[in-house]
Amino acid sequence: MDDLEPWTCTVVRAYGLHLMRPERSWRPIVVVELDNTHQHETILGSDGQNVNQKDCFPLRDASLVSRVEIKVFYRSQSKKKGKKRNLVGSASCTLGDMWKKHGREAKLELRLQCQNPTNRSVQSRGRPQNGALIHLRLRPPPSFLSGPDPTPSDNEDGYFSSESSSSSTSSNDSNTLTPYVTEVHPPQALRRRRRVRGYCVDSDQEPESYSETDTDDDSKPLLGGPLFVDDDGPTDPLTPIKISFSPMGWIAASLLPQYTERIEVPTEPDLNFFERAIASFTVYNELKRASCDDDFDRIFTRLQVEWTYTAGILVALAAVDTAVFSISPGAIFEINPGARNAIAASSIASGLGIACAAWFLVRYSWVNLQTFIARAEDVLSTPDTPCYFFFALTSRIPSLLMLASAISLMVFMAIVAFSAWPTAVIVGCFLVGLLMGLQFLVFTIVWVAKSVRKVFRFLVGGVVSKKDPEGSEMNEKQ
Repeated sequence: MDDLEPWTCTVVRAYGLHLMRPERSWRPIVVVELDNTHQHETILGSDGQNVNQKDCFPLRDASLVSRVEIKVFYRSQSKKKGKKRNLVGSASCTLGDMWKKHGREAKLELRLQCQNPTNRSVQSRGRPQNGALIHLRLRPPPSFLSGPDPTPSDNEDGYFSSESSSSSTSSNDSNTLTPYVTEVHPPQALRRRRRVRGYCVDSDQEPESYSETDTDDDSKPLLGGPLFVDDDGPTDPLTPIKISFSPMGWIAASLLPQYTERIEVPTEPDLNFFERAIASFTVYNELKRASCDDDFDRIFTRLQVEWTYTAGILVALAAVDTAVFSISPGAIFEINPGARNAIAASSIASGLGIACAAWFLVRYSWVNLQTFIARAEDVLSTPDTPCYFFFALTSRIPSLLMLASAISLMVFMAIVAFSAWPTAVIVGCFLVGLLMGLQFLVFTIVWVAKSVRKVFRFLVGGVVSKKDPEGSEMNEKQ
């Protein structure tokens, strides 16, 4: 070949190399070497694409039997001096084989032989790759395409094999092989549609198994020269298709699903009169309606807080009762038998309440939720219908005893204070009782007013109905 008309080669893209290194992104270094003499180097992007595809490598003094080696190296991105390049993959092929593949396919695709990493850390973090590929664009010189027709031979590959070359060397003094060149006539220009593909954001994340159907269909071929199309005949020119829609028509997707499972809403359990009475001051209704762990968790937390605060209040009431017992007979206030009975009842209620609260705290406070649910069930529970009636009733006993102790202590104080100032005790108790039962008082007043209004309307309506017949008779006479 003439040096003025060399072969040219361009590296287009590499696939499947990003998993050979533990680094998240690295830039491959591709070296193209011809017969171990001429080397050409280019650096690809982190996604494997060649940014400057106009950069062509001239393959000077190349023939069809020249061996082309493609090597892919990795070099660290650190700022250390003398950074060593590591071989990642390589491929070796003769120029004749490359041109032979160029004649069959519209792109030159070579499979790389990946090198096993020598470093143990890299080997443990990398993945073995068997599908690494590299795409090249190969352009022969113009004289190769427009050369004279070769004499026919038995070998259809376009160049001599080893056997034919050995026979030719015996008759010729030259040690070089003279290849037979086939004339390639470019076919007629064909129109080819370009497939529109979207842009991948993470373009460096290529699939491990690469398929030829996923390559880019560029408007110009990867291999130089004419455009090769598998179709035998020329394609028809594309004609525009007009689609018209009626302005009154609507096209809308159905937002409702075609099939939905039937949603069964659990019905609330019915409570009888006795259960409703218990549920009015206990957590029986909440326990019976609980269906998941969250419902039981809320009830469990509420009861723990209630038992803690109730125990503290009962301890304070017991301290007051103990202080009252220490009053000597010659004190300022006289303690009659009624006051002594009230303070005794308060002491008993506070003592029992402290014991019950301590029992619930010891049994239920330091257990998990599932244990609490299991211990809250009664002896009448069954696997299908758990029962929490007795637990709901007993869990409020500390609060009821606290109420009884507080009322008894109030009665004791009222009796003792009544002997010193009766008017203040009566007025204070009346005002407090009025405010505490104000809603019932208002309800009673509204109910009485409505009843009186109904009775008044009934009486007035009866009187009017009696006068109407007399007026109608007078109108008939007139």
